[in-house]
Amino acid sequence: MTMKQITNRTVTHWRLVLLLLGLGVTGSIAAGGLSHLLQNVQIRQVQLQGDLRYLDASALTRDLSIRFNRNYLETTLSQVISEVESHPWIASASARRVWPDTLLIEITEQRPVAIYNDTQYLGLSGDLFEPPTPANELLPRLYGALSETMQVYSHYGVFSDRLSDFSEVVSVSRGHDLGWQIALHNGINLQLGRVDILGRLARARDVLNHLDGEKLAKVQEIDARYNNGVALAWRVAQ
Repeated sequence: MTMKQITNRTVTHWRLVLLLLGLGVTGSIAAGGLSHLLQNVQIRQVQLQGDLRYLDASALTRDLSIRFNRNYLETTLSQVISEVESHPWIASASARRVWPDTLLIEITEQRPVAIYNDTQYLGLSGDLFEPPTPANELLPRLYGALSETMQVYSHYGVFSDRLSDFSEVVSVSRGHDLGWQIALHNGINLQLGRVDILGRLARARDVLNHLDGEKLAKVQEIDARYNNGVALAWRVAQ
């Protein structure tokens, strides 16, 4: 390599170094200016998205606007999501900033499908939650261990389907003995026990279908916890 080639390579090298240094300084200045600009920006409005049936969208927007009226940079989205999802009627949420001063929050509301153990609601997603005020709608009542919520709800669906042509299922219980009990809208209770649940349910249905209206009105309970039959308990005459 000649002396001229060495000199040209050295000059090119230092030009590249100076160019990179210049870009770095410029970028730092720009980043500093942007950070200073954002420090003076406040969140001035909160917008909600989502299909809300149980929550008052206007009241919730006002509440969130008060809670998240801080500086644009100080409001972390993870904190916003955590606080919004702490509301019992909110199943999940996502949030993003919209320049220059808007916080956009998308909400997925809980959809209750049953009342569990008289104190909590079972959501469609399988979550148990306890709202400050009850939902103004009739829901089936389910009873069982907290670890078996979806199993109890699944059985409720099967029982409702098998008895839909006879009466509405208003409650399903899984007792401490793991036995299943069904309460119908017409006031009849079905005891199915722990094993051969569908077979016992079929026998109980056969009995119900063979009773005339007068006798059916007198039935209080059908105990199907037997291998080859059922026992009937009659209402006490008033």
